[in-house]
Amino acid sequence: MTLTPELKNLVDALQHEKIICLLAPSFAVDFTYPDIILDIKKIGVEKVVELTYAAKLINGEYEKTLKENPDKRYICPNCPTIVKMIGIKYPELKENIINIASPMVIMDRFVKSEYWSEYKTLFAGPCLMKKMEAKEYGINYAITFKELQNIFDYYKENNIAPKQFTYSMAEDGTPEFDDFFNTSTKIYPLAWGVAQSLHTKGIIDKDQILVVDGPKNLDAGFQEFKNNKNIRFLDILACEWWCIGGPWIICKESLDARKKKVLDYKEYSKKHKDASKVGKIKYSEWLDTSRSPQH
Repeated sequence: MTLTPELKNLVDALQHEKIICLLAPSFAVDFTYPDIILDIKKIGVEKVVELTYAAKLINGEYEKTLKENPDKRYICPNCPTIVKMIGIKYPELKENIINIASPMVIMDRFVKSEYWSEYKTLFAGPCLMKKMEAKEYGINYAITFKELQNIFDYYKENNIAPKQFTYSMAEDGTPEFDDFFNTSTKIYPLAWGVAQSLHTKGIIDKDQILVVDGPKNLDAGFQEFKNNKNIRFLDILACEWWCIGGPWIICKESLDARKKKVLDYKEYSKKHKDASKVGKIKYSEWLDTSRSPQH
């Protein structure tokens, strides 16, 4: 296994830098929980957190914004490909992009505020475009799940000894994430995941939410949003079936099989968790959730 210069640089950094991994919840498609927490720590990462707590904070901001601005219409900016596409092809819709950053960005801000400058951050997910977003927002490293597996294989093939590490445990002894997470937002990487995890009662009707996924449907989705003024929230992603359908997912199983893996992970984690790690919005009410870069 020969690593790219980018991955070689990361492997070198893992030997002497304190790094926190920001793990996208779509990991369940390609890796096994909770083994993935230990596998990531074995390559030199000191802490592993999941983006689901940031997703909970985002949902709270979405609900607040939609409630306080009943006459305004918004586009979800979680997908960097969509944000880029709007800028190039639909600039008239820029003003509709809700001013709330993505889960990767918000979780990065949270852990850096909690641990100050002691740690650097590494995002791992299914999306190549997240590398671009990471550079814009100051996330130190960003890799795909395929690249994470390449690093695992490199360590194994070169007999690199795992680093000494500690890990958090749930009440039943199961390895657990090192900081806050959320259960309901573990479905974020699925189609309708964002919309289904929102508390919209009394805020927005279901027929005012438009969910669009897949490259063949994007233009039609934007046109529907432009023409149908009843739609108040456009939840749109470039990949078919959301993040689990991205080209940088390792799994070759059907989309239905991938969806089942995410849902099974959600149910499993309900039974094996540290209740003190279930994050609440009040823990981070001071956090800047805007899309403005801070570096």
